Amino acid sequence: MKTPFIAFKKTTGSILTIFCLFLSPIALSLKGADWNWHQEFPWVYNNDESDWHYWRAGTDGNFYLWKNKLQKWYQFDSINKQWSASSSSSTSSSQVETGTFNLSLSHGGLTREYILYVPSSYNGSTQVPLLFNFHGFGGTSDAHMTTADMRTLSESQIFLLVYPQGSSMSGTSHWNAAQQGGDNKSSADDVGFVERMITSISSSYLVNSNRIYACGYSNGGMMSYFLGKSMSDKIAAIGSVSGTMLQGNPDPANPVPMINIHGTSDSVLPYLGNSDYPAIPTVLTYWANHNGANSTPVTTSLNSGSTSVEKSVYSDSGGTGWVEHYKVNAGGHDWFNLDLSGSGTNELIWNFFSQHALDGPLSLSLKGSDWNWHQEFPWVYNNDESDWHYWRAGTDGNFYLWKNKLQKWYQFDSINKQWSAF
Repeated sequence: MKTPFIAFKKTTGSILTIFCLFLSPIALSLKGADWNWHQEFPWVYNNDESDWHYWRAGTDGNFYLWKNKLQKWYQFDSINKQWSASSSSSTSSSQVETGTFNLSLSHGGLTREYILYVPSSYNGSTQVPLLFNFHGFGGTSDAHMTTADMRTLSESQIFLLVYPQGSSMSGTSHWNAAQQGGDNKSSADDVGFVERMITSISSSYLVNSNRIYACGYSNGGMMSYFLGKSMSDKIAAIGSVSGTMLQGNPDPANPVPMINIHGTSDSVLPYLGNSDYPAIPTVLTYWANHNGANSTPVTTSLNSGSTSVEKSVYSDSGGTGWVEHYKVNAGGHDWFNLDLSGSGTNELIWNFFSQHALDGPLSLSLKGSDWNWHQEFPWVYNNDESDWHYWRAGTDGNFYLWKNKLQKWYQFDSINKQWSAF
């Protein structure tokens, strides 16, 4: 066990608060492995209650406080600046059923099927994002889950993952990615199906309704665009891989961040479009304009092995990237097996999604007034560095550390258990 050190710091009203790091682990009522942050983050002794308290940030962006005597979790109300007993504090991860589930529901006179993956890292105590990944024309949810397997990401980033199954038209599965008319393959109500899945899943799991995302391949990418247009009050961001946007659909009522990955040699949905489908640059410009971003992107040249890739980011005046595009030179009609500095197609999509929520960007304003939590949360003195450090949880669910001497933020890598400059 590491030797504990104790630091003293004056707070408002000259109340003396004692901070202690590297204490031997104390059992928590929430048994999930992701709740073992006491090994890296501070326990704080409360003199008034003669009890050790412990802070934790949930994946919903909220702070939680464990009171060891009461063996109970409390949630911090950032508006009223007070703690309240968390309704989820008695939920144990052992009570949550995780894994892969083949589910169905009735909608529009059809039995609709989907695969739901609940990661073992989900403990049922905090709300988590929900991500839909749609297969292409003629595809199946099973096969697409194998090709576009985001389950490892779901485990590490803690989100619920859904692979829906398209309805059948003469034995061929499809998605109706437009309003009723000639662009659709059948009369199946796929938007209603998505709404029903959200309702059903939310009745059994804690879904963060501010962070529901949709992505897909080919016809599934088309479906994601249509959801962005028709459900902009529920879908926080969309993604398309080798897909395109069908024309003639109504404009979305709200901004919808979008990531697009497309090959220049796609013979099914040509990069430069044709008489049936718009060119990808046209799609990018549409979403950049709709989201209030600059129509001229910042472009970076990358490489995935021998394949050259051009990354383009369309940002607003504040630097928020609303549209992100990866142009895969000589790429075909695929869910690409990319390696861009360790990030593949799945990671690129999730990394983009994790920057956005329904009510706005999740990008951190490090200098903003929302970072004044030191009034409620602990500064800790680090003897080795002779410096005051301060923890903060970002709205993206990550931990950040401020080193006062260096005047710099660091982000905690929960996998490798280390801090890196942010």
